[in-house]
Amino acid sequence: LFMLNQNSDRVLMNYKRMTDSSKIKAMKFLARLETPCGMARPDLQPFVAMKKVHLSLSHGMCPFSPVGFAHFGALLARRGNIPDGYRYSKMGKNLLSVIGSKEVAGEVICVSTHVFCFVEPVQSTNEFYQEGHKTAMAAGDMIIAMVNIIIHSVNCFWIGSSLPTVRKIFESTRYLLEQQNNATF
Repeated sequence: LFMLNQNSDRVLMNYKRMTDSSKIKAMKFLARLETPCGMARPDLQPFVAMKKVHLSLSHGMCPFSPVGFAHFGALLARRGNIPDGYRYSKMGKNLLSVIGSKEVAGEVICVSTHVFCFVEPVQSTNEFYQEGHKTAMAAGDMIIAMVNIIIHSVNCFWIGSSLPTVRKIFESTRYLLEQQNNATF
């Protein structure tokens, strides 16, 4: 956190680019490790998130840096530091447009939107999950696409959408899950 606090958001958004291919491969590996680690070994997830941010600050930003910042922000928010969690999750989402990371964009949108819901009205953030769904589908990341659409559907109930609307959304989501052979969610 010390290394991050030394730099403004503007500096981090325009940070140097990672050029070492072995570091970029390590970032890709860590990015792919995050979700399974969260399911199988949640105690290791903070280390994975922090390592991605550390590599980005030490060696420059790469296409996998946004997901590192999004998960780091979520980690901070889960630990009760909502302001910094929001800041770094937002940075992860904003880095997508600077770096152009299509491969992890659906996950970045999903994770950062979880944190946004702590600060912004859920009604205004719920549509980000639809964006995350479309982005993940375009990248071929079916698991993250399904997670985004499930959360969007559940939130439609919680934000007070009419019950007939919620029912249609749930039916559509269930159909999509079945089409993708992911109906076990």
